[in-house]
Amino acid sequence: MVFLAIYLGRSPKVRGWLKVLSRNRRIWRTLIATVLILATITLTYVFLPAANREDTDERKLFERYAAEAVLKLDTLQKIAVDSSCDLTHAEPELAYVLPLVIAAYNEIVEKPTLPIITRLDDTLHFTMNGYKQFKNRGIRLNKLLQKKLGNRYTTKITSEETTHTLEITYNGNPWDTEQLTALPVMEASRIYKLDPALLMSLIRHVSNFNFDFRGQKDAHGILALEEGEGLEQIFIGADRLSKQLRVGISQENAIATFYPEPEIGAKPENWHKSPLTKSWVDQVLSDIQFYRANGLK
Repeated sequence: MVFLAIYLGRSPKVRGWLKVLSRNRRIWRTLIATVLILATITLTYVFLPAANREDTDERKLFERYAAEAVLKLDTLQKIAVDSSCDLTHAEPELAYVLPLVIAAYNEIVEKPTLPIITRLDDTLHFTMNGYKQFKNRGIRLNKLLQKKLGNRYTTKITSEETTHTLEITYNGNPWDTEQLTALPVMEASRIYKLDPALLMSLIRHVSNFNFDFRGQKDAHGILALEEGEGLEQIFIGADRLSKQLRVGISQENAIATFYPEPEIGAKPENWHKSPLTKSWVDQVLSDIQFYRANGLK
């Protein structure tokens, strides 16, 4: 390019044309305008998406979901949430096991009173009132919970007169997004009468549990839908999948409609003709068995 510029620069004809162009204001204005437009488009493409895109704070997302799950238990009168209990940072690893804790409490105590949640952040305080003697029941409750929860959880009971508080802390590594997604998947599957292993496998292969996933056109989120944000997409996707299965669409065809990167111009009903889509559907079906084997039923 440099040698070509030097060669052309020595040509009398080229120099003559350059002089004519340099004196023509209209041409210069057109060139400058073109350069400015191209620069504006380039800068918009580079900087605006980054400025408008905010990465999802997944931990906050699941803390809010955990708090909502606890309040639902309160509404169902399975527990009572004390007015002083701050659910702003409800730890999912503790909130998610609360139904198991309630079940263990009801199993050990013959006439259980309504337990009260007085704390749920880095420690769960599960308060049981109205028992004069709780020592033997407390020992049995501790043993049962240690068996059910495993060694990553620590439990102890403190007593003051007729008030007995079960304190539970989680000492393991924070759960990853896949683990945290399991509970909303199970809730959505229960509501829409769907196999949770199917929904979980679908999420894994659509976005790999990435809430910031971007697909074609307006497809985005954990299920690459054009609507819904955050965990909302799990419920929207479960509803859509359930409706398809209820009207007789095969499981394979229903799964194929969620493929996040279809070929341009390809018709959804012809997905069998695309090796990539067919392989993707097969992987989703295969991992359904994986999730069932790991207790998601």
